[in-house]
Amino acid sequence: MQRLLVSVTGLTPGAPLGSAVALCDALDERRVPLTLLVGPRPHPEVADFAAARRRAGDAVLLHGFRSVHDDARPYRRLPVLEARLRLAGASRSAEALGLPVDGFAAPGWTVSPGTRVALAEAGLDLLLDDAGVRRLGGPTTGLAGPVVEPGRPAPEGWRGRLRRTRRPEPVAELLHLTVDPSGPAQPLLDAVDAALTAGALPVAATDAVGRRRTRRSADGSVDPEFWSTTA
Repeated sequence: MQRLLVSVTGLTPGAPLGSAVALCDALDERRVPLTLLVGPRPHPEVADFAAARRRAGDAVLLHGFRSVHDDARPYRRLPVLEARLRLAGASRSAEALGLPVDGFAAPGWTVSPGTRVALAEAGLDLLLDDAGVRRLGGPTTGLAGPVVEPGRPAPEGWRGRLRRTRRPEPVAELLHLTVDPSGPAQPLLDAVDAALTAGALPVAATDAVGRRRTRRSADGSVDPEFWSTTA
C-alpha cells in the first residue's frame, strides 16, 4: 500500500502561523497527520504550536541547523566536525524553546555523510530526505519515495523505479507532498484528496520508524521529556 506523508515547511521566524493552523484544520478533517519542519529558532508561538501538534500525533523535525538556511549545497558536503558543532547549537535552541523534535530534514532534501554521522551520534537519527524517511545507523527500514511539490504530479513511473531499487525489506512506497503555508493550500488539498481516493495510507514521519521515548544527553543521563511521546 502506498503511504502519504505531508510535510509543512516555512515555519521560520515571522512564519504565517494563521495559514498553518488553517491548513492543519483542513488536514485534520481528512485524518491526515503532518510532519512539521521547524527551524532551530522559530517564533515562540510557532514552537508552542508545533509542540501542541506533536502531542496530538504529528511529527516535528529540525529543519536545518540555522534559522536562516544556507543553500542546499553546504548540507550535501558538510564535514562531520562542522555538522556536530552546528547540530549542538541547533539542538540547544530547540530545547530552550521547549520544543521536542523527532528527527532532522535538511533544506534541499540531501545531507552529507558527515551530517548523517553527527545526527546518529546525537540520537537525532530519524532522517527525512529525498530518499524517504528512515533511521540512521541501523537496518534500512522506513518509507521510500519522491518529494513532490503541491500542484505537481508524482514523477511518472516512480512506483516502478522504486520496485527496482535494491533496498532491504521492509521499505514501503511513499508519496511525500511538501507545502509552505504562505502559498495556496488548495493544490495540496487536491493532491491529498487524490491520494486518499487512490487508497494511500496517511502517515507522519514517526509512523514509519517509531518515535523514540528517551534521549541520552551528553553527560550520559537520560532526558525522558525530550523524546517522550507525551512531552
